[in-house]
Amino acid sequence: MKHWVIAYRRVSGAPADLRRRLRSDITDLLRAALDADEERAEPDGSLLLQLPARVIGRDVSKQVRFRTGVAIDHGARTCVPLQWEAEPARHAFPVFRGTVELEPMTSGIAQLAVVGAVTPPLGPVGALADATVLGALAERTTHDLADRLADALEAPPAADRRDEHGERSAGVRPRLSVGDVMTADPVVLYEDMPLRTAALLLYHFDVSGAPVRTTDGGLVGVLSESDVLAAECPPDVRLGRRAAQRRALGAARTVGEACGRPARTVPPDTDLAEAASMMWDDDIGRLVVVSGAEIVGIVSRHDVLRAVIRNDAETQTAVDQVLRERDAQGVVVDVEWGVATVKGSVDRHSTARWLVDAIRAVDGVNGVDTDLEWLDDDLVPPVVP
Repeated sequence: MKHWVIAYRRVSGAPADLRRRLRSDITDLLRAALDADEERAEPDGSLLLQLPARVIGRDVSKQVRFRTGVAIDHGARTCVPLQWEAEPARHAFPVFRGTVELEPMTSGIAQLAVVGAVTPPLGPVGALADATVLGALAERTTHDLADRLADALEAPPAADRRDEHGERSAGVRPRLSVGDVMTADPVVLYEDMPLRTAALLLYHFDVSGAPVRTTDGGLVGVLSESDVLAAECPPDVRLGRRAAQRRALGAARTVGEACGRPARTVPPDTDLAEAASMMWDDDIGRLVVVSGAEIVGIVSRHDVLRAVIRNDAETQTAVDQVLRERDAQGVVVDVEWGVATVKGSVDRHSTARWLVDAIRAVDGVNGVDTDLEWLDDDLVPPVVP
């Protein structure tokens, strides 16, 4: 049993500017609406925030994981998918699935709405609680979130220097991010597009895969060269799941029928190492890069190689930054062909190990040769007679 909720609020401002900001800054708007500290999203793009509510006349809050999706346009109305669920103990609390919607009213006013369904937990017990308590709580919480989002949308954006990928400029960093290596403004395919047309686009732009959107703009999957190749192969008459998948792809005539679903997304500030882990663990070839509710790029396994082949000059600069951050004044590091040679002295053995681990974690460092000395060997346990 679902409990449908909807909350409206008018927002002052040029609708085109409000729409642009909702699409590009939805995660920042959620942070501002819920008074959250400035922290980047999780590798899967989700945000862990405190959602305030009022229960029996008392102000309370619950840690909630928010997930947003790629914006969808329905005429003049822009919709951003939104989901939240309690964490921890998400099975004991209601789950919200819906959208944040913005629709122009006049040249200087738009209407913001939070629309969705709240699913109560615990089956019949949850349904009873929804009828008595949770339903009213969901209504109040949704209206409060709509008001807070509207206030954040009306407020001027914080002054912020960002690069072309929407990331804050920070010079050469020890860890490369997805935004550093991704293909920006990727080729985008649509699910009703003929597969032959998509193959021509992939060939013409020399790309191995592209995100797939619905006709109204939602992200549904990724089409890769292997998907197109499978569609051209003869049917596989053997039994088994892979053979059935190949037969299904062989019958595909549109991009939507052939693409892999769902698309895995990451924000542009995700560490490249985290993106590599996602690709390895899930055996996927590429991730769609989403900033706010906009597709800003795509990153493939080939792009991840950038962390390995980073040139020595960049790597040296990044290593020197690590030394400055850790105030390692008695240590000198030289990088040659990806190997960092560490020399000098520190106060403790544990400090030397910690520093070497930090240098080894720098993207572009493929090996560490250590010639460090220390005064106190605090890693050797004392001998007790």
